[in-house]
Amino acid sequence: MPDPTQPIAWANFLTQAWGPRFPVEVVTIAMDYTQRFPDPIKKIEKAEVDHFEGALFPLRKSGKWAILYNPNIISAGRINFTLAHELGHYLVHRALSPDGFECGQERVLGLDRDAVRRKIEQEADAFASYLLMPINDYRAQVGGDEMTLELLRQCADRYGVSMTAAAIKWLDFTPKCAALVVATNGFVLWCWRSTSAKKRRIFFPQGMELPVGSLAAQPALILPDATRGAMLDRQIWGASTDVREMAIFADRYEMTISLLVFDDVEGGYADWEVDEEDTFDRFNRQLSQRA
Repeated sequence: MPDPTQPIAWANFLTQAWGPRFPVEVVTIAMDYTQRFPDPIKKIEKAEVDHFEGALFPLRKSGKWAILYNPNIISAGRINFTLAHELGHYLVHRALSPDGFECGQERVLGLDRDAVRRKIEQEADAFASYLLMPINDYRAQVGGDEMTLELLRQCADRYGVSMTAAAIKWLDFTPKCAALVVATNGFVLWCWRSTSAKKRRIFFPQGMELPVGSLAAQPALILPDATRGAMLDRQIWGASTDVREMAIFADRYEMTISLLVFDDVEGGYADWEVDEEDTFDRFNRQLSQRA
């Protein structure tokens, strides 16, 4: 049977081979499975280099490969995702780039202007996402329960990823109308939307100021049930229905992360109409490790 060629197919193949064991041991898979190739991964090491989060490098003398990651990444979930991302490059892309890959901040943020490189980064993220968080297992964990920060934290812990990565994965398969809004210094940095939210044309552009009445704009606010968040009037987030907002505050990055779940009422959304895939939908999932 030939090896897979596409990132999601590779992730599904490895998931079946290793079975449902979470969190996925990326280092073990990378070191063990790649031995079947003439140019396997020889080592996975820390590298204190400011300009990248992770990298896949060829070892010229041995003809093998090394995965490097920046130890200054504080979140263990981000590191795990970074390692999976680089393994995706190895399995899917190493023949395309014999010199390897350096995944720095510009590419992590999806800002690379080169369409080919941007697509390659998206594919590595897709591989990492499906390897670490198989959708069928994630659906089983969530079931029909209401999404809360506590449930999201349980899923993040199960898969060994950040809360933001877990939220993005949930948005990728939930039928709910929902969105993730990440802001820094009070202004939107990027957003990620569920399919339903895209259809209802919910969009929060980069540079938009956080709404005054939002939880994200009120870090000192004490809620009776912080894990569930609070119901807000539709006007606060510019929607045609009320919205439940759950907020996470990351002091280290002066960052706020809002998970918005909109009421299930038919209708469009005001102010933002996006017919094409927006820039933030092209952000790779490695960005999600910042939470």
